[in-house]
Amino acid sequence: MDPNTSGAGTLTPADVRYITEHFVPLNTVAAGRPEAPDELQALIDSGHLPQPTYTLADGTGMYPRDLLGLLDAAVSPDAVRAHFDGRLLRMAVRFGTALTQERLDAEWRGYLKGHYGACLRVVTPEHIFCKEWLVRRLTKALAAPAPEEEAWCARLRTDVEALDALEREFAPWDRIRFGGPVSRDRLIAAPRLRYPHLFARAGTPSGASPAC
Repeated sequence: MDPNTSGAGTLTPADVRYITEHFVPLNTVAAGRPEAPDELQALIDSGHLPQPTYTLADGTGMYPRDLLGLLDAAVSPDAVRAHFDGRLLRMAVRFGTALTQERLDAEWRGYLKGHYGACLRVVTPEHIFCKEWLVRRLTKALAAPAPEEEAWCARLRTDVEALDALEREFAPWDRIRFGGPVSRDRLIAAPRLRYPHLFARAGTPSGASPAC
């Protein structure tokens, strides 16, 4: 994924400021680690770790600081995929739903592309599940608004604040590569503008654990 050669536009100075503030090159990820940068690159190339979430004009890949969290939890590179799936499946059980193999494969592909690094403050299988679960619930709620119903208002407020706690701000360029408004625009900013009275009180602190 290269924002500068994808055909979908180039990074602006605002994009670069955002990316360099919130993401780091692979050398920084590897600092203090037993793995050298070239070893981590090999794991990326072999599909054990995500691709860079962004690529600067000089070719530098930029990654979330927690890039190696899943690898550390899984203990070995060959166990990462099974560990990822297992944690997603446990979340599905917790929420009384099921995940098909097709869904697991799709989430893994999204993880390896680095897409979740763009939208999640902390990239874990649990946060991936919660983000997708909240996106579906909010999309459904906003498609059938019932602002006169107290229960609908309470759930909308709770879900918006939970998603806000999970999600990053996104780079401006993300609106280009993802083909339009991102989930933060559609499901956090838009409801707050449309129903400001529901969000008059202080919301969930940024970075707090999602109430999903």
